[in-house]
Amino acid sequence: MNIYFLCKRYYTNKDLINDCFGRLYHLPKQLSEQGHIVFVDAFDYRNRTALAVKENEVSFQTIPLRPASLLKTIRQVYLHVKTINPDVIVASGDIYIGLIGLLLARRLRIKFVYDVYDYYPAFRINRFPGLTSLFNYTVRKSSLVTCASESLQRWVKSRLNQHTLLIQNGVDRNVFTVGDRVEARRKLNLALDTEVVGYFGSINPARGPILIEACRLLIEAKPNLRLAFAGRVEGIDFNDTWIKYYGELPQSSVPDLINACDVVVVPYAGDQFNSMSGACKIAEYLACGKPVVATRVSDHAEVFKESPASLCEPVAEDMARVLKSQLEHPEIVPYPSNFDWQSIGQTLNNKLTKLVT
Repeated sequence: MNIYFLCKRYYTNKDLINDCFGRLYHLPKQLSEQGHIVFVDAFDYRNRTALAVKENEVSFQTIPLRPASLLKTIRQVYLHVKTINPDVIVASGDIYIGLIGLLLARRLRIKFVYDVYDYYPAFRINRFPGLTSLFNYTVRKSSLVTCASESLQRWVKSRLNQHTLLIQNGVDRNVFTVGDRVEARRKLNLALDTEVVGYFGSINPARGPILIEACRLLIEAKPNLRLAFAGRVEGIDFNDTWIKYYGELPQSSVPDLINACDVVVVPYAGDQFNSMSGACKIAEYLACGKPVVATRVSDHAEVFKESPASLCEPVAEDMARVLKSQLEHPEIVPYPSNFDWQSIGQTLNNKLTKLVT
């Protein structure tokens, strides 16, 4: 089977090509390992030069994109897709990418799969009038909609399209593994006699402030508490001396951050976007064998159903309570094998095979 992916190069603040990150890298890789011929075109908003690489028998090509040349670029993509002659098109990453993928599939009279890994209308760039309607239209007309969380899948199924498949965010077990805490702290210059709580991802008004306030509530009783952050910061400030910010780091550096911590956190507020998100962090945390504290949003209650001590309401007071409990009496959820990309890729492969035959 020839499979064509259309997506974007930069997503969740990572680079598809250089970081080999996430579903847009690993799903094509897994399908290639199942014997399919896989091509990936990735729109690139940041660079003016196209890049073509072959990784694990998958052909990745970046497409520089500027608003002034959008129609010309779409035509180039169409001509490229015609030469590939795919059996199915998979589009992922944004509303306009999904619409382009749908139109290409209709033109070629083949099946179209829309990979909705987040609720795209909630993206800041998609808040212009009419874009939510375009998103709904593309979802309705898709042959199959893949969703990164059960909550998002339920929403799609109940409102727009019955043909859905749960494709969660997995983890690369070659990168994220249980590591030596002492060695990790040495690398990061973190004292061994401190209690370290960490969060490593986008830090913004919906993902971070609850955790900062929860730690403030604990710091008097736990003066050796430290909060470790890494990731892109937008819209919030923090300058407390007990917060250690490591900046934006490559994916390869994140396991050391996790392994240096006593407890790691998914500090998501209870807004619409977070309520349907599939956090990449959870699989990474569990692969490193760490106690987790997660707010009770999206699918977190299901993931931690065997460890209710990991869950808190999305308010600082309750997070402080659960953080204290996990620091003093840690509960660790065993890593579930269904977070392996091999397992996720097999699920997608089985569905695509049925879809096109």
